[in-house]
Amino acid sequence: MNHGLASLSAVLKEDGHLVSLHHLSTREPEDNVVAEAMEAGADVVGFSFTTNQKKHIEKYSRAIFDKMETLQIAGGIHPTIAPLDALKTGLISGVCIGEGERPLRELLKCIRDKKDFTHVPGFWWRLSDGHIVRNPIPPLDSEADRTPLPDYSIFDTKRINSDNSGWAAMMLIRGCPYDCYYCCNHVLRSIYPNKKCYVRIPGAERAIDLIKHSLAYYDKVVGINFADDMLIYRREWLGKFTELYKVNIGLPYTCNCRIEHLSDEVLSTLRKSGCKTVYVGIESGNEWLRRNLLNRQHTNKEIVDCFKRIREHRMSVFAYNIVGFPFETAEQMKETLLLNKKAKPTSGVVFYFYPYPATRLFDICKEFDLLSDNMENLSGYLEGPAIKLTHCTERDCIRQYNRMRLFLASRSLASSLRLPEIFAKVLSLMFNVSPEFWVGLMTKNSLFKYKVRKLFYRYRFR
Repeated sequence: MNHGLASLSAVLKEDGHLVSLHHLSTREPEDNVVAEAMEAGADVVGFSFTTNQKKHIEKYSRAIFDKMETLQIAGGIHPTIAPLDALKTGLISGVCIGEGERPLRELLKCIRDKKDFTHVPGFWWRLSDGHIVRNPIPPLDSEADRTPLPDYSIFDTKRINSDNSGWAAMMLIRGCPYDCYYCCNHVLRSIYPNKKCYVRIPGAERAIDLIKHSLAYYDKVVGINFADDMLIYRREWLGKFTELYKVNIGLPYTCNCRIEHLSDEVLSTLRKSGCKTVYVGIESGNEWLRRNLLNRQHTNKEIVDCFKRIREHRMSVFAYNIVGFPFETAEQMKETLLLNKKAKPTSGVVFYFYPYPATRLFDICKEFDLLSDNMENLSGYLEGPAIKLTHCTERDCIRQYNRMRLFLASRSLASSLRLPEIFAKVLSLMFNVSPEFWVGLMTKNSLFKYKVRKLFYRYRFR
């Protein structure tokens, strides 16, 4: 579910435009996508994509242009942080940089009125002579309550809801207050003239209205996964919101948090209002690496203590981890596994590091010639190391990734089935008999992976 596209759809329909979405969740033949665009009779074709998806956009863009010479634009994370690169992708003529509600609304108004649109703020254009028109980025709307209620009707919500066993994804807050060097948020914030408005939180009453509005698009919702970077950022707001949530919504929910904010008071507030799982980033088990390369300042002891407090408040904790950072050694990767064993997350995930353009870690990789030619072939974070490794071999990194993946999978499976912790250890030992086989089975798109994923969603929050 893409909350940004749902917001864009709401704005455009409000202006009387026709909107349709072809949601690519797997690699599809180009003819399928072309047929969808032609059937819609699109005057404008827009692509929303991340860096990892760029290679697919190249093919789809050219295939559409061969059949219909319609205006092609792009938006989303990659076009925002690397607009010149996005303008070299396929036959894309314009990129929207940053949030697109106002720029896209003005663009379509110009097209409808048959006016020149290359001056629209928020867009960069590649003209036929190769010249790049760089329009200024408009300021953020500082009032979150003016954000349109999202239109999820463009998505196959029935299928999405089924795949997630009734857990609906929603987002209330825009922006993240932190500057982790591996994340694109510090880049996204930097593009706006009013950077201090980057984090926008709706009023508590407005947030409840948004949830009620979004729930109407789903059938048989059993819980809510809040996708906000930091739902608990402002304690006073959280207290008011959770009181209203208990009375007006009452569904169990999950949310993303940071170690620094998870006091006993906040944890108590979350638990009493129906929070079942807290998602927390460990990222690396090496304090020096975490502090200096990731810009995450908490200690290992603070992480272990925090996870313990979460369990004491009778909530699950999901841990995020990454391996394959610049200059990382095999020993430092082992430290990440050891920290997870001490912290005892209920479940979790591990990714290979991927250097996003314009981020601090991308610049470091570029400076030290660590960017790999293989980056272009990776479509996600589960396939393999994305950079040149200087202090360990690629095989070392994959081996540590596999160990971490299987350790977290064993804990996830045991907790989902409500098995004693000893079973998690037994499962971990069993998985490590043939780690490449099990990780391959978990990574590739298969019926097995699909069924396990649904089982996990169905039973982890009972």
